[in-house]
Amino acid sequence: MEQLETFIVESPDTVGARTTKVLIQDTLADLSLNRVIGRLKVFVDPVEPVFIFTALLRLGTPAIRLKDFAKVEMGSLGKDEVRIELQREAHTVKLLNKLWEKYGKESIEQPDKKVIVVKTDPIKEVDVLRELVIEEPQAEVLDRLIDAVALRIIPEGFRVRKHELSTSHILFVASEDTLKPEWIAKAKEMLESMRREEENA
Repeated sequence: MEQLETFIVESPDTVGARTTKVLIQDTLADLSLNRVIGRLKVFVDPVEPVFIFTALLRLGTPAIRLKDFAKVEMGSLGKDEVRIELQREAHTVKLLNKLWEKYGKESIEQPDKKVIVVKTDPIKEVDVLRELVIEEPQAEVLDRLIDAVALRIIPEGFRVRKHELSTSHILFVASEDTLKPEWIAKAKEMLESMRREEENA
């Protein structure tokens, strides 16, 4: 596992803390999430019962837009069409699916493997198409992270949950009982302490 800058699991139950730490390490490794977490602090108390998971994220890859791998311009003079000339073909399948969904299959032609023609108003749509998001690596990573924490890491039976998720952090508080305000305050303080550590590093 890639070394996290901070990886702390606190618990009054030392055996439980070690077990939780191994479970988290294995889950993050299984889902290839090690690189997206910079700092991680967890607090678990089986007596209370409460489970708090906080992490600072380091998400790198921005969304991939059509303009990143294709030339998008108005089609033939006098025709209502936009011509897309692919410079790389890696995203062709995803692109076609997005175009079919947005414009309908009948409006999409592919005269050759590097050219796609969209039958639509070019004046309105050429800029829209340039900015069309084909893939959002960050969103996919965040989905995997939520899945990891919610389904694999939080103890079974801890169904009462509060979570915050952004491109900079994730925070989960879970319990079998109603969440206490002091648990949420503790989670926020854990997050802030990691932010302070990061600033001072």
